[in-house]
Amino acid sequence: MAYRSAPIAENVIWRAPFTEKRVTLADAIRTTIATNRAHMLDFIRLDALPPTHAMPLAIWSRPAELRRLLAIYGDHIYRNKPTQAREDKPLLSLWAQWYLGLLVPPLMLALLTGDSVPDLSPEHFHVEFHETGRAACFWIEVIEDMQGASLSATGRMEKLITHALMPVVQALEATGEINGKLIWSNTGYLINWYLGEMKSLLGDTLTETLRQHCFFHKQLEDGSDNPLWRTVVPRDGLLVRRTCCQRYRLPDVQQCGDCTLIK
Repeated sequence: MAYRSAPIAENVIWRAPFTEKRVTLADAIRTTIATNRAHMLDFIRLDALPPTHAMPLAIWSRPAELRRLLAIYGDHIYRNKPTQAREDKPLLSLWAQWYLGLLVPPLMLALLTGDSVPDLSPEHFHVEFHETGRAACFWIEVIEDMQGASLSATGRMEKLITHALMPVVQALEATGEINGKLIWSNTGYLINWYLGEMKSLLGDTLTETLRQHCFFHKQLEDGSDNPLWRTVVPRDGLLVRRTCCQRYRLPDVQQCGDCTLIK
């Protein structure tokens, strides 16, 4: 009789595999990066278990550990000029450019193109360092910032500044070998460049709004000083770096093509 098959059919239905996969924030960010800048996935790992030698800021910023990394990096930079006196300021400047140069662009993509945004607290970031001592890969635990979705684009950029960047700059400045203003100058140049790269995604109006907010507002929305203020300045219709990054002082490191020292 027909009704006898009902329990069997019901049982089959309830035992059928549930194939729908929940799209996580990590998945969404990974897709955005793959679509727009796939090469970034070579040095950004999202919600993957970091290797045991990868370190959060709380570990790599310890004085002894940071000295060790910088010594390795110095050995690499001065490998062809072993007798030349080492200069810590330009060495730290270039080390920071590697670190922030790998980290900032993918975070800007995640923050400025998604509905939800990741928590940028330092404990969610592990860094794998290259054999030469500089940053090579970031392993990011993607936890949603529950307040971040309601932030404007400028608010999200401020969160990048205060949560992801300030702790790094403070850790490097604590060495006593570099002024944080130099690192912020380099970072402002990086952010301005990448806003230009993102213009096709953001549109002209939002790109200009973000540039004005990042570089020409002296204070952040919470009233604190904006460390990116005038790190780039107008010149001949373009925004250009205000301060030399000092990398030219290192052996075998080319001077930037738009160095402020070039007349």
